[in-house]
Amino acid sequence: MATPHEKIAESLDALKALQNEGRVSIRSFDLSRTHKERLQKNGFIQKVIKDWYIPANPADKISDSTIWYTSFWPFCSQYLVYVTHLKHILIILILMMKK
Repeated sequence: MATPHEKIAESLDALKALQNEGRVSIRSFDLSRTHKERLQKNGFIQKVIKDWYIPANPADKISDSTIWYTSFWPFCSQYLVYVTHLKHILIILILMMKK
């Protein structure tokens, strides 16, 4: 059975893989529920809005907004690309249903 340190290391590896892809915004389905809960509990990710997270430093205080200020524009960019993509898919589906 894995130790708690091994479990958090596994979750951090999953987070690192996303960061290696250039991801700042992390959707809830990008990580398994276990990884997400473990990382959030230990302060490695912070919830921004429902189902969206950003990487964080567990040593920072909860009231410290530095991580948000440094992640704001990359987060917005990735979030808007995702939302726009969903909107285009929805339009295509609606048009296909009309045929």
